[in-house]
Amino acid sequence: MTCILVTLRLGLHDLFSHRRLVLVMSLSIAIAFCMLVILEVYRTGLADKYTELSPNLLVVHESQSLGEFYGSRLSSQLGAELLGMGVSMVIPEIHALTGTSARDAILLRGIDLKQYTRLESFSILSGRRLQSGDAPRLAMIGWRLATSRDLQSGDSISLRGRNFTIVGIFKNGTYMDNQAWISLADAQILLGWGQDVSIYIIPDESVLHEGEFLPGGISISPKGESLHFIADQFKPILDLLGIVAGLIGISTALALTNVLWRLAWQRRGEMAILRTTGFPTFSLAGYLLAQAGGITLLGMFLGGLFAFVFTTGVKLAVPSFTIVPRLETETMLSSLGWICILVFTGCLLPAWWLSHLNLAQLLHSE
Repeated sequence: MTCILVTLRLGLHDLFSHRRLVLVMSLSIAIAFCMLVILEVYRTGLADKYTELSPNLLVVHESQSLGEFYGSRLSSQLGAELLGMGVSMVIPEIHALTGTSARDAILLRGIDLKQYTRLESFSILSGRRLQSGDAPRLAMIGWRLATSRDLQSGDSISLRGRNFTIVGIFKNGTYMDNQAWISLADAQILLGWGQDVSIYIIPDESVLHEGEFLPGGISISPKGESLHFIADQFKPILDLLGIVAGLIGISTALALTNVLWRLAWQRRGEMAILRTTGFPTFSLAGYLLAQAGGITLLGMFLGGLFAFVFTTGVKLAVPSFTIVPRLETETMLSSLGWICILVFTGCLLPAWWLSHLNLAQLLHSE
Protein backbone atom coordinates (compact mmCIF):
# COMPACT_ATOMS: atom_id res chain seq x y z
CA MET A 1 0.00 0.00 0.00
CA THR A 2 2.86 2.41 0.83
CA CYS A 3 4.37 1.79 -2.61
CA ILE A 4 1.12 2.69 -4.34
CA LEU A 5 0.68 5.85 -2.25
CA VAL A 6 4.20 7.01 -3.15
CA THR A 7 3.61 6.52 -6.87
CA LEU A 8 0.20 8.21 -6.62
CA ARG A 9 1.78 11.24 -4.95
CA LEU A 10 4.45 11.35 -7.64
CA GLY A 11 1.79 11.19 -10.36
CA LEU A 12 -0.30 13.98 -8.78
CA HIS A 13 2.84 16.12 -8.38
CA ASP A 14 3.56 15.82 -12.10
CA LEU A 15 -0.09 16.50 -12.83
CA PHE A 16 0.03 19.88 -11.09
CA SER A 17 3.35 20.64 -12.72
CA HIS A 18 1.82 20.48 -16.21
CA ARG A 19 -1.41 22.45 -15.77
CA ARG A 20 -1.75 23.60 -19.37
CA LEU A 21 -1.23 20.12 -20.74
CA VAL A 22 -3.74 18.74 -18.23
CA LEU A 23 -6.32 21.37 -19.23
CA VAL A 24 -5.93 20.60 -22.93
CA MET A 25 -6.30 16.87 -22.37
CA SER A 26 -9.24 17.40 -20.02
CA LEU A 27 -11.00 19.50 -22.66
CA SER A 28 -10.46 16.71 -25.20
CA ILE A 29 -12.10 14.21 -22.85
CA ALA A 30 -14.82 16.76 -22.04
CA ILE A 31 -15.75 17.08 -25.71
CA ALA A 32 -15.99 13.32 -26.17
CA PHE A 33 -17.93 12.84 -22.92
CA CYS A 34 -20.25 15.76 -23.68
CA MET A 35 -21.11 14.43 -27.14
CA LEU A 36 -21.73 10.95 -25.78
CA VAL A 37 -24.03 12.15 -23.00
CA ILE A 38 -25.97 14.46 -25.31
CA LEU A 39 -26.48 11.71 -27.87
CA GLU A 40 -27.62 9.20 -25.28
CA VAL A 41 -30.06 11.52 -23.46
CA TYR A 42 -31.63 12.57 -26.75
CA ARG A 43 -31.74 8.96 -27.97
CA THR A 44 -33.47 7.98 -24.72
CA GLY A 45 -35.86 10.91 -24.98
CA LEU A 46 -36.70 9.99 -28.56
CA ALA A 47 -37.47 6.41 -27.57
CA ASP A 48 -39.47 7.57 -24.56
CA LYS A 49 -41.74 10.00 -26.42
CA TYR A 50 -42.03 8.64 -29.94
CA THR A 51 -41.95 4.85 -29.84
CA GLU A 52 -44.91 3.95 -27.66
CA LEU A 53 -47.51 1.52 -28.98
CA SER A 54 -51.04 1.43 -27.60
CA PRO A 55 -52.01 -2.15 -26.79
CA ASN A 56 -55.25 -3.54 -28.18
CA LEU A 57 -55.94 -0.57 -30.45
CA LEU A 58 -55.68 -0.33 -34.24
CA VAL A 59 -55.72 2.67 -36.56
CA VAL A 60 -57.57 2.64 -39.87
CA HIS A 61 -55.95 5.19 -42.17
CA GLU A 62 -55.17 5.99 -45.76
CA SER A 63 -52.24 3.95 -47.08
CA GLN A 64 -48.88 5.70 -47.65
CA SER A 65 -49.66 8.34 -45.05
CA LEU A 66 -48.83 9.19 -41.46
CA GLY A 67 -52.45 9.08 -40.42
CA GLU A 68 -51.74 9.73 -36.75
CA PHE A 69 -50.07 13.02 -37.69
CA TYR A 70 -51.28 14.18 -41.09
CA GLY A 71 -51.82 13.09 -44.69
CA SER A 72 -54.83 10.77 -44.31
CA ARG A 73 -58.44 11.50 -45.31
CA LEU A 74 -61.26 8.99 -45.08
CA SER A 75 -64.98 9.23 -45.85
CA SER A 76 -67.59 9.05 -43.12
CA GLN A 77 -69.09 6.02 -44.86
CA LEU A 78 -66.07 3.93 -43.89
CA GLY A 79 -67.03 4.27 -40.23
CA ALA A 80 -70.42 2.72 -40.92
CA GLU A 81 -68.77 -0.04 -42.96
CA LEU A 82 -66.45 -0.87 -40.07
CA LEU A 83 -69.42 -1.20 -37.74
CA GLY A 84 -71.07 -3.43 -40.33
CA MET A 85 -68.02 -5.70 -40.27
CA GLY A 86 -68.59 -6.35 -36.59
CA VAL A 87 -66.20 -3.82 -35.03
CA SER A 88 -67.58 -2.96 -31.61
CA MET A 89 -66.12 0.55 -31.30
CA VAL A 90 -65.24 3.04 -34.04
CA ILE A 91 -63.79 6.39 -32.93
CA PRO A 92 -63.23 8.98 -35.68
CA GLU A 93 -60.52 11.62 -35.37
CA ILE A 94 -58.83 14.28 -37.47
CA HIS A 95 -55.05 14.69 -37.37
CA ALA A 96 -53.51 17.52 -39.36
CA LEU A 97 -50.56 19.89 -39.39
CA THR A 98 -51.73 23.49 -39.54
CA GLY A 99 -49.83 26.72 -40.05
CA THR A 100 -48.31 28.77 -42.83
CA SER A 101 -44.65 28.15 -41.95
CA ALA A 102 -42.41 25.99 -39.79
CA ARG A 103 -42.42 28.70 -37.14
CA ASP A 104 -46.19 28.65 -36.54
CA ALA A 105 -46.92 25.00 -37.40
CA ILE A 106 -49.24 23.23 -34.93
CA LEU A 107 -50.28 19.61 -34.69
CA LEU A 108 -54.08 19.69 -34.74
CA ARG A 109 -56.23 16.87 -33.39
CA GLY A 110 -60.00 16.79 -33.86
CA ILE A 111 -61.48 14.51 -31.21
CA ASP A 112 -64.82 12.85 -30.53
CA LEU A 113 -65.79 14.59 -27.29
CA LYS A 114 -67.80 11.58 -26.12
CA GLN A 115 -65.07 8.97 -26.54
CA TYR A 116 -61.58 10.52 -26.63
CA THR A 117 -60.92 9.90 -22.93
CA ARG A 118 -61.08 6.15 -23.67
CA LEU A 119 -57.99 6.45 -25.89
CA GLU A 120 -55.45 8.57 -24.01
CA SER A 121 -54.45 9.09 -20.41
CA PHE A 122 -53.60 12.65 -19.46
CA SER A 123 -53.69 15.05 -16.54
CA ILE A 124 -55.06 18.57 -16.57
CA LEU A 125 -52.48 21.11 -15.42
CA SER A 126 -54.82 24.09 -15.58
CA GLY A 127 -58.41 24.73 -16.60
CA ARG A 128 -60.56 21.76 -17.56
CA ARG A 129 -60.84 19.13 -20.27
CA LEU A 130 -63.10 19.33 -23.30
CA GLN A 131 -66.51 17.83 -22.65
CA SER A 132 -69.48 16.65 -24.66
CA GLY A 133 -71.84 19.57 -25.26
CA ASP A 134 -69.11 22.23 -25.24
CA ALA A 135 -69.63 25.28 -27.40
CA PRO A 136 -67.67 25.61 -30.68
CA ARG A 137 -64.24 27.22 -30.89
CA LEU A 138 -62.85 25.72 -27.68
CA ALA A 139 -59.45 24.02 -27.48
CA MET A 140 -57.32 21.99 -25.08
CA ILE A 141 -53.57 22.18 -25.68
CA GLY A 142 -50.50 20.25 -24.52
CA TRP A 143 -48.21 21.87 -22.01
CA ARG A 144 -45.22 21.96 -24.36
CA LEU A 145 -47.24 23.84 -26.94
CA ALA A 146 -48.45 26.18 -24.19
CA THR A 147 -44.88 26.77 -23.03
CA SER A 148 -43.49 27.40 -26.51
CA ARG A 149 -46.29 29.87 -27.33
CA ASP A 150 -46.52 31.36 -23.81
CA LEU A 151 -50.21 30.48 -23.56
CA GLN A 152 -52.45 29.91 -20.54
CA SER A 153 -55.98 28.76 -19.91
CA GLY A 154 -58.38 31.45 -21.06
CA ASP A 155 -56.08 32.73 -23.80
CA SER A 156 -56.80 32.41 -27.50
CA ILE A 157 -54.87 30.30 -29.97
CA SER A 158 -55.02 30.84 -33.74
CA LEU A 159 -55.65 27.74 -35.85
CA ARG A 160 -55.75 28.30 -39.61
CA GLY A 161 -56.62 31.95 -38.99
CA ARG A 162 -59.46 31.26 -36.55
CA ASN A 163 -59.25 31.95 -32.84
CA PHE A 164 -60.04 29.21 -30.33
CA THR A 165 -60.37 29.75 -26.59
CA ILE A 166 -58.09 27.53 -24.50
CA VAL A 167 -60.16 25.84 -21.80
CA GLY A 168 -57.40 23.62 -20.46
CA ILE A 169 -53.73 22.65 -20.63
CA PHE A 170 -52.95 18.95 -20.36
CA LYS A 171 -49.93 16.71 -19.93
CA ASN A 172 -49.72 13.30 -21.56
CA GLY A 173 -45.98 12.64 -21.38
CA THR A 174 -45.62 11.87 -25.10
CA TYR A 175 -45.48 13.80 -28.38
CA MET A 176 -49.14 14.73 -27.77
CA ASP A 177 -47.97 17.46 -25.40
CA ASN A 178 -47.25 19.41 -28.61
CA GLN A 179 -50.83 19.11 -29.91
CA ALA A 180 -53.94 21.31 -29.90
CA TRP A 181 -57.15 19.34 -29.39
CA ILE A 182 -60.50 20.63 -30.62
CA SER A 183 -63.83 18.96 -31.26
CA LEU A 184 -64.17 16.78 -34.35
CA ALA A 185 -66.92 19.04 -35.70
CA ASP A 186 -64.73 22.14 -35.29
CA ALA A 187 -61.83 20.40 -37.05
CA GLN A 188 -64.04 19.38 -39.99
CA ILE A 189 -65.27 22.95 -40.38
CA LEU A 190 -61.76 24.37 -39.95
CA LEU A 191 -60.30 22.15 -42.70
CA GLY A 192 -63.38 22.24 -44.92
CA TRP A 193 -63.65 18.46 -44.95
CA GLY A 194 -67.40 18.11 -44.54
CA GLN A 195 -67.95 14.78 -42.75
CA ASP A 196 -64.56 13.29 -43.67
CA VAL A 197 -62.02 12.31 -41.02
CA SER A 198 -58.32 11.37 -40.89
CA ILE A 199 -58.45 8.04 -39.08
CA TYR A 200 -60.71 5.62 -37.29
CA ILE A 201 -59.48 4.02 -34.08
CA ILE A 202 -60.83 0.55 -33.42
CA PRO A 203 -60.14 -2.18 -30.85
CA ASP A 204 -57.98 -5.13 -31.79
CA GLU A 205 -60.63 -7.83 -31.43
CA SER A 206 -59.67 -10.10 -34.37
CA VAL A 207 -62.22 -8.56 -36.76
CA LEU A 208 -59.45 -6.68 -38.55
CA HIS A 209 -55.76 -7.37 -38.15
CA GLU A 210 -52.50 -5.43 -38.14
CA GLY A 211 -51.08 -5.13 -41.66
CA GLU A 212 -54.40 -5.84 -43.34
CA PHE A 213 -55.55 -3.75 -46.31
CA LEU A 214 -59.09 -2.71 -47.19
CA PRO A 215 -60.38 -1.76 -50.65
CA GLY A 216 -59.71 1.82 -51.69
CA GLY A 217 -56.16 2.09 -50.32
CA ILE A 218 -56.99 1.71 -46.64
CA SER A 219 -54.46 0.25 -44.18
CA ILE A 220 -54.73 -1.18 -40.68
CA SER A 221 -51.85 -0.39 -38.30
CA PRO A 222 -51.21 -0.59 -34.55
CA LYS A 223 -51.92 2.68 -32.79
CA GLY A 224 -48.55 4.37 -32.37
CA GLU A 225 -46.79 2.80 -35.36
CA SER A 226 -46.45 6.21 -37.04
CA LEU A 227 -44.39 7.30 -34.06
CA HIS A 228 -41.76 4.75 -34.97
CA PHE A 229 -41.50 6.31 -38.42
CA ILE A 230 -40.95 9.77 -36.91
CA ALA A 231 -38.31 8.38 -34.55
CA ASP A 232 -36.58 6.57 -37.41
CA GLN A 233 -36.08 9.92 -39.20
CA PHE A 234 -33.80 11.09 -36.38
CA LYS A 235 -31.88 7.85 -35.84
CA PRO A 236 -29.50 8.15 -38.86
CA ILE A 237 -28.41 11.58 -37.66
CA LEU A 238 -27.88 10.34 -34.11
CA ASP A 239 -26.02 7.28 -35.37
CA LEU A 240 -23.75 9.46 -37.50
CA LEU A 241 -23.01 11.73 -34.55
CA GLY A 242 -22.36 8.60 -32.49
CA ILE A 243 -19.67 7.55 -34.98
CA VAL A 244 -18.13 11.03 -34.74
CA ALA A 245 -18.15 10.82 -30.93
CA GLY A 246 -16.49 7.39 -31.14
CA LEU A 247 -13.75 8.69 -33.42
CA ILE A 248 -13.15 11.63 -31.10
CA GLY A 249 -12.93 9.18 -28.19
CA ILE A 250 -10.37 7.03 -30.00
CA SER A 251 -8.23 10.05 -30.89
CA THR A 252 -8.49 11.23 -27.27
CA ALA A 253 -7.30 7.82 -26.02
CA LEU A 254 -4.32 7.95 -28.40
CA ALA A 255 -3.45 11.49 -27.31
CA LEU A 256 -3.73 10.49 -23.66
CA THR A 257 -1.45 7.52 -24.30
CA ASN A 258 1.14 9.80 -25.86
CA VAL A 259 0.94 12.33 -23.01
CA LEU A 260 1.29 9.69 -20.31
CA TRP A 261 4.15 8.07 -22.17
CA ARG A 262 6.01 11.39 -22.40
CA LEU A 263 5.46 12.10 -18.70
CA ALA A 264 6.62 8.60 -17.80
CA TRP A 265 9.71 9.04 -19.99
CA GLN A 266 10.64 12.17 -18.08
CA ARG A 267 10.46 10.12 -14.86
CA ARG A 268 12.20 7.03 -16.19
CA GLY A 269 15.17 7.48 -13.86
CA GLU A 270 13.03 7.80 -10.74
CA MET A 271 10.98 4.79 -11.86
CA ALA A 272 14.11 2.69 -12.21
CA ILE A 273 15.35 3.70 -8.74
CA LEU A 274 11.98 2.89 -7.16
CA ARG A 275 11.95 -0.53 -8.76
CA THR A 276 15.45 -1.33 -7.51
CA THR A 277 14.41 -0.38 -3.97
CA GLY A 278 11.69 -3.02 -3.97
CA PHE A 279 8.68 -1.31 -5.53
CA PRO A 280 6.60 -3.95 -7.37
CA THR A 281 5.87 -3.41 -11.04
CA PHE A 282 2.11 -2.98 -10.55
CA SER A 283 2.64 -0.14 -8.07
CA LEU A 284 4.18 1.94 -10.84
CA ALA A 285 0.82 1.85 -12.59
CA GLY A 286 -0.40 4.12 -9.80
CA TYR A 287 1.79 6.86 -11.24
CA LEU A 288 -0.07 6.68 -14.53
CA LEU A 289 -3.52 6.15 -13.00
CA ALA A 290 -3.13 9.23 -10.79
CA GLN A 291 -2.51 11.39 -13.83
CA ALA A 292 -5.07 9.71 -16.05
CA GLY A 293 -7.64 9.83 -13.25
CA GLY A 294 -7.06 13.52 -12.57
CA ILE A 295 -7.30 14.42 -16.25
CA THR A 296 -10.40 12.26 -16.70
CA LEU A 297 -12.28 13.56 -13.65
CA LEU A 298 -11.72 17.15 -14.73
CA GLY A 299 -12.78 16.25 -18.28
CA MET A 300 -15.93 14.50 -17.08
CA PHE A 301 -16.85 17.46 -14.90
CA LEU A 302 -16.42 19.91 -17.76
CA GLY A 303 -18.17 17.57 -20.22
CA GLY A 304 -21.12 17.06 -17.87
CA LEU A 305 -21.37 20.82 -17.37
CA PHE A 306 -21.32 21.44 -21.15
CA ALA A 307 -23.97 18.74 -21.68
CA PHE A 308 -26.22 20.22 -19.00
CA VAL A 309 -25.97 23.72 -20.46
CA PHE A 310 -26.65 22.42 -23.98
CA THR A 311 -29.64 20.22 -23.15
CA THR A 312 -31.29 22.89 -21.01
CA GLY A 313 -30.56 25.82 -23.31
CA VAL A 314 -30.96 24.33 -26.79
CA LYS A 315 -34.21 22.81 -28.08
CA LEU A 316 -33.77 20.04 -30.62
CA ALA A 317 -36.95 20.42 -32.63
CA VAL A 318 -38.55 20.30 -36.04
CA PRO A 319 -41.96 21.83 -36.85
CA SER A 320 -44.36 20.85 -34.02
CA PHE A 321 -42.03 18.15 -32.66
CA THR A 322 -39.56 18.46 -29.82
CA ILE A 323 -37.09 15.81 -28.68
CA VAL A 324 -36.89 16.10 -24.92
CA PRO A 325 -33.60 14.90 -23.38
CA ARG A 326 -34.04 12.20 -20.76
CA LEU A 327 -31.26 11.16 -18.39
CA GLU A 328 -31.41 7.63 -17.02
CA THR A 329 -29.10 5.63 -14.77
CA GLU A 330 -28.29 3.25 -17.60
CA THR A 331 -27.19 6.18 -19.76
CA MET A 332 -24.82 7.49 -17.10
CA LEU A 333 -23.37 4.04 -16.40
CA SER A 334 -22.72 3.39 -20.10
CA SER A 335 -21.10 6.82 -20.49
CA LEU A 336 -18.89 6.28 -17.44
CA GLY A 337 -17.95 2.83 -18.71
CA TRP A 338 -16.96 4.27 -22.07
CA ILE A 339 -14.76 6.89 -20.40
CA CYS A 340 -13.15 4.24 -18.19
CA ILE A 341 -12.25 2.30 -21.32
CA LEU A 342 -10.53 5.43 -22.65
CA VAL A 343 -8.57 5.85 -19.41
CA PHE A 344 -7.37 2.26 -19.23
CA THR A 345 -6.55 2.29 -22.92
CA GLY A 346 -4.45 5.41 -22.37
CA CYS A 347 -2.64 3.80 -19.43
CA LEU A 348 -2.15 0.36 -20.94
CA LEU A 349 0.75 0.99 -23.32
CA PRO A 350 2.76 3.29 -21.02
CA ALA A 351 2.28 0.82 -18.14
CA TRP A 352 3.47 -2.05 -20.30
CA TRP A 353 6.47 0.00 -21.38
CA LEU A 354 7.35 0.87 -17.80
CA SER A 355 7.23 -2.77 -16.74
CA HIS A 356 9.73 -3.75 -19.46
CA LEU A 357 12.34 -1.07 -18.85
CA ASN A 358 15.93 -2.29 -18.64
CA LEU A 359 16.81 -1.20 -15.11
CA ALA A 360 20.55 -1.63 -15.47
CA GLN A 361 20.67 0.43 -18.65
CA LEU A 362 18.49 3.17 -17.17
CA LEU A 363 20.56 3.41 -13.98
CA HIS A 364 23.77 3.47 -16.02
CA SER A 365 22.48 6.30 -18.21
CA GLU A 366 21.45 8.21 -15.12
